[in-house]
Amino acid sequence: MNTAFNKINDTNCQRVHSDRRRATVRSFFYSIFMNRRRGERRQDYGDDNTYVDIHGPYVSAAAVAVMILCVMDAFFTLLLIDRGASELNPFLAWMLEIDTMWFYLSKYLITAICVLWVVMHKHFNFFGFKGRHILTGAIACYVTLVTYQVSMLSNIL
Repeated sequence: MNTAFNKINDTNCQRVHSDRRRATVRSFFYSIFMNRRRGERRQDYGDDNTYVDIHGPYVSAAAVAVMILCVMDAFFTLLLIDRGASELNPFLAWMLEIDTMWFYLSKYLITAICVLWVVMHKHFNFFGFKGRHILTGAIACYVTLVTYQVSMLSNIL
């Protein structure tokens, strides 16, 4: 037992290999095409509260869908405001008073930051729901909102 300790602390010990964790072009392409780290690295833990490197097509499609629905919501909101409606969110109403570009930009950036955060935490539990399920709920809420906005626009016309 004592000899193993002495071998590790030997002053003449030199490492001849380069650092294997060094980022190279090969490691970049390997990480893209080999599809590693989709879940927990150790099988005993499951996939609760873990970060992953590759999120998969479902989460990517859900994130894109939320962002497209966000843009549609902003567009229909501006159409409704032109026809006499008002913005219910006080922050976005304030941005709308400043300029419509600030309204679009702030709405899009707030949603993008939130979607990015949820995608990063897709395996985490939030009040009994996984992050990936929150994306599905956001899609359902946005679809309901956009459908309601379209029905309001059809009633006005």
